[in-house]
Amino acid sequence: MSSKVIGLVAAVALLASVGIANAKGPVTLTDGQLDKITAGDAQTSATLAAATQQLNTLLAVNTQQLNNQLAFFNFFGTFFTTPLTP
Repeated sequence: MSSKVIGLVAAVALLASVGIANAKGPVTLTDGQLDKITAGDAQTSATLAAATQQLNTLLAVNTQQLNNQLAFFNFFGTFFTTPLTP
């Protein structure tokens, strides 16, 4: 039953989206619009540097969290698998 509903919803969404992709011909840009276009100059480099810094920060934080969890699991894994001796 649910697979039929999902199929019906997917078909309706596909049919509804047919009219969305209506590409027209090429558009001529004005000089003012062309002046605003950048080709990877300083703004892109600054954005790339900020994204790299954010990625490095997230990687360091996630690595630290992973190391903490591994230490926790290793402790309890050792604790529960060590045989008890009288």
